[in-house]
Amino acid sequence: MAQEGRRAWVLLENGLLFDGLGSPPRKGSVLIGDGRIAAVGEISASAVPSDVAKVDARGLAVCPGFINIHSHSDTDMLMHPESKTLLKQGITTEVVGNCGGGPVDAREISEEVWEELAAAMVQKGAPRRPERWTSLKGYLETVSLARPAANVAALFGHGDVRKKVLGDQEDGKPLNEERRRQASALARQYMEEGAFGMSSGLEYVPGRCADAMELAAVAAPVAEFGGIHASHIRNEGPMLLESVEEIIRVAELSGVRSEISHLKAVGPANWGKVKDALALMDEFSARGMTIAADFYPYLASSTGLSIVLPDWVVERGTARGLEVLRDPELRARAVRESDERTEVQGGWARVVITGVEKPENKWMEGLDVAAIAAKIGKHPAEAAVDILISEDMHVRIARFAMSEDDLIYIMRHPETCVVTDGWNTVPEKGKTHPRSVGTFPRVIGHYARDRGVISMEEAIRKCTSLPAKKLGLKDRGILAPGYWADLVVFSPETLIDRATYDDPWRYPEGIEAVYVNGVAVIFEGELTGERPGMALYRK
Repeated sequence: MAQEGRRAWVLLENGLLFDGLGSPPRKGSVLIGDGRIAAVGEISASAVPSDVAKVDARGLAVCPGFINIHSHSDTDMLMHPESKTLLKQGITTEVVGNCGGGPVDAREISEEVWEELAAAMVQKGAPRRPERWTSLKGYLETVSLARPAANVAALFGHGDVRKKVLGDQEDGKPLNEERRRQASALARQYMEEGAFGMSSGLEYVPGRCADAMELAAVAAPVAEFGGIHASHIRNEGPMLLESVEEIIRVAELSGVRSEISHLKAVGPANWGKVKDALALMDEFSARGMTIAADFYPYLASSTGLSIVLPDWVVERGTARGLEVLRDPELRARAVRESDERTEVQGGWARVVITGVEKPENKWMEGLDVAAIAAKIGKHPAEAAVDILISEDMHVRIARFAMSEDDLIYIMRHPETCVVTDGWNTVPEKGKTHPRSVGTFPRVIGHYARDRGVISMEEAIRKCTSLPAKKLGLKDRGILAPGYWADLVVFSPETLIDRATYDDPWRYPEGIEAVYVNGVAVIFEGELTGERPGMALYRK
């Protein structure tokens, strides 16, 4: 491959074309002009401008850019606008604001982090220092100021709505009727500002405190605007089916299209339940509503260690939770219930510490809680509480508690799409989950090509047109004239992920070029330095 600089017109010649819709691939060319796809297939010479940059794609595949509808890259898109972690795996559109927390109010960012963010934006070319935004529109305008290499779309978080309605008056109870009206008005505002929908994080505070009526009040304006409700459900273990039923109830009450985020069954005792969960969703969809799911192709989740704690410990926030854990009598109850909660989801040996802040605790990184407990001579639940207190609740974990049979069953369902549930991060930030680095090539290379779990064209559909349809992106995700030229050029024989849990910063192999809005952001496997991404608004 060879390309001379940045051109308005590009012709990718003689590639193997995947349309993103699941059709078998065909040989042909793709003409890019003014940021969009101008022609696909057999393109006559008369249709090609004389100053076109020709790129030989012989032996390579060309498909739409990958759309990641579940990420946690909210401020990372501003801190790291070069977006290397995304582009190197073919992601051209990143959707932020998931699991109930959206980027709607920068006043919640600590002064230290804000100064780091603002300095990074200016250092990386922002024309001016950003101001703290207080709305979803303000966030999207700040994205445009940062000029990321990938596109950014946003959901707003139910948790952020609840915080704005309650302020410091969080009481751990569902919102009453008056506050539900206030929450609904905020949801409408965010949809008017360009959100593609809402997210909820019902396994976390403050989402744990909501009921179906509260969620439906927030979701109703989302439904009116044609948006989506993406939910990290209340329980992914023993109460998986009941948690799916709760989202169905919210959809019934509000009329909102719904998505179960990163569907899984946690803990061996719960393996196999994903079949019943998908059957519930299919039954509901057959009645005329829409509910589906997404997945990442790994068997370990990534979250905070505080997830092991019972609701009553954390329902009023981190500071109150730490007070509870420091009270001897309440601590004993919290330890007992945390142990029960964890054992039914696979046990402490499956909970691996991946990130702590204090130097004296760094030795724990990479070890499971059972092993740590053995080293310090305590019960694992006691050790977990000690770690949480020591680190002010900010402890990252990987939980190795999923079944590959379940993953494959989910992957084969026609309405499930691929997500990273990761971050647009950098190696300097330390270890990350391999899903942040290798998700999309892993599905296409490992599961589709090498193992034949699904066809390559079906894998690509789950990375392109299907997530675009769910999100409501009408002009991305399909290889067709008139669509934005977000494209991935890759080797169908060698595309593969290389990231591991021990060494997550091994980038995928086999991606030769990536185009965002018609501009090459990766060429001959390397970043070009171009940053043509856009802040996307719901239309």
